[in-house]
Amino acid sequence: MSKTDIVAESGLSLSAVSDHVERLINEKLIVVSNIGNSSGGRKPRLYALNKDAGYIISIELGTSSVRVAISDFDCNILYSDHSPVDINEGPEKVLTHVYHVVKHIMSTNHIDQVSIKGIGIGIPGPVEFTSGLPISPTIMPGWDRYPIRNFWSKYFECPCYVDNDVNIMALGEHAKGLNFEVDNLIYIKIGTGIGAGIIYDGKLYRGSSGSAGDIGHFDVGSDVICWCGNTGCLEAVAGGKAIATKAKELALAGKSNFLLETLDDKGELSLKDIGAGIQRLDTLSVELIRDSGALIGRVLASLVNYSNPSLISISGGASEFGDILLAAIRQGVYQRSLPLATRNLLINKSILGKSAGLIGGAFMTIDQLIINSTDDNSHSFHDLKQRS
Repeated sequence: MSKTDIVAESGLSLSAVSDHVERLINEKLIVVSNIGNSSGGRKPRLYALNKDAGYIISIELGTSSVRVAISDFDCNILYSDHSPVDINEGPEKVLTHVYHVVKHIMSTNHIDQVSIKGIGIGIPGPVEFTSGLPISPTIMPGWDRYPIRNFWSKYFECPCYVDNDVNIMALGEHAKGLNFEVDNLIYIKIGTGIGAGIIYDGKLYRGSSGSAGDIGHFDVGSDVICWCGNTGCLEAVAGGKAIATKAKELALAGKSNFLLETLDDKGELSLKDIGAGIQRLDTLSVELIRDSGALIGRVLASLVNYSNPSLISISGGASEFGDILLAAIRQGVYQRSLPLATRNLLINKSILGKSAGLIGGAFMTIDQLIINSTDDNSHSFHDLKQRS
C-alpha cells in the first residue's frame, strides 16, 4: 500500500500516516516493497510488512496437548511441533514443558533468542486481554489469574500476548484464511468443549471482560449437569466429551456393535472412534453427530438472529466428520433463523483448519507489536532494531 492508500483506508491525515510509516520503517516492521504506478506525479512507494523483521513464537495450548510454531512477520509457519500435556497439572509444570518444546524448535533450527520479537499464546479459557490473565477458567484448575506473561519474561526479552484459543483462531481465519474479505464472522470450535470467536465489523470482539463467545454454556434445556455446575449447557450435551460419553453408554446398551467392539478393545471411546464409526456407516455414530449438530445449530440460530453474520466457520475435532455435522448445523440454523438474517449467510468448514490457531497467534502478536509501535506513548515502543 502507498501512503495515499493508507490515508484512504484509515481516515487519518497524510502527515499522521507519514509519521507512523516512518516510525514503523525505523523499527523495521515495514519496508518499501515496490514502486507503484504514477497517477500524474512521482511514482509512489508501496509499503508492506517486513516478514524478515524477526520471529514470532505462537502457542496453542489445549487440555491434553500443545502445538508450538515459529513464524515470520507475515504469519508464515516456518517450524512447528506438538506434544501431549495435562492442563490439570497446573501452569508452572505445563508452561515449563511448553518452554522446553520451544527451545527444542529453536535449537534444532538455529534460531537465537534475540531474534524472537514476540510471543502469542491461546488458552482454552476466558482471558482478560489487557492483563493477559486467565479469568476463572473452569477446565484449567490452578490457572485463575496466573501471570502467563511473567512466566515467559523470565526467558525472553520480548512482549507476550495471551488470549482465548478460539479468539486467535478467528483472527487467523479472518486475516489469512479470508484475507480480511469478511467483516462479520462467527468462528466455532467444536472439540472437547464448544466456543466461538466473533469478528464484528472487521475487528475481534472480546467483550468487556474477555468472555465473549462462550457459547458452550448456552442453556439448551437438557437435564445433564455440566462441569461448570449448571444443567443444560450446550457443551455438556453436544461437545466432544459429551458425545464420547453418550457413545459409551449406548454401546454398552447394545446400540452399536462397532463401538462396543472398539470400547472392549480400548477401554474408552473418543471422537476419533466416532469418526471411524461414521466411516464404517455405523448408525449410532451418525446419529450422535447429527444430534450434536442440531443442538449447535439451534444455539447458532439465536446468534444469527441477533448479530447477522455473513459467515460461520466450523473447526475443531468434530468438524472432521465430513458433511454430516455441517449439514445438521446448517439445518438447525436455517430452520430457526429469520429469512433476512440467512439470506446471504454461509456456513462452511474453516479454511485454515488445524493451522488457524497457530497462524492466529502469530497474527495477534504482530498486530499488537504494530499497535504499540504507533502508540504516542514512547514507553510502549518496541525498538526491534535495538533488541536485535
